[in-house]
Amino acid sequence: MNKEKILNVTSLDSEERLDYFIRKVADFEVLWGNYGDNGWLQLYAENGRKVMPFWPEKEFVVNYNITHKFKCSPKEIDLDYFLDKWIKGLTKEKIDLLIFPVEEKKSCIINPLELKTLLEEELEQYE
Repeated sequence: MNKEKILNVTSLDSEERLDYFIRKVADFEVLWGNYGDNGWLQLYAENGRKVMPFWPEKEFVVNYNITHKFKCSPKEIDLDYFLDKWIKGLTKEKIDLLIFPVEEKKSCIINPLELKTLLEEELEQYE
């Protein structure tokens, strides 16, 4: 991915990045998390709740790690596995999802079941 595309996409507002995330994840049937020595990266929202960030493409995770100096690596997650297993676990653990965070911009925080619904609605258009 070229730098111009990264700049163009990361300049989108949070709702536009959410839409981009949904389309790309449905297209490629994968999403990306951030994995390090202590497991999957988890952060805290302003309200104190745990959030786990996810991205639509590997390059955005790399860019996020450089910006925030995280010693993590992008890790691909199969969409079917995410919808079948991860959503249940994240819901049970009360972890919200931080969708496509980028430097110094607000990002959407949604619950796992909301994301599942959005992704399934997008996937129905492909059938």
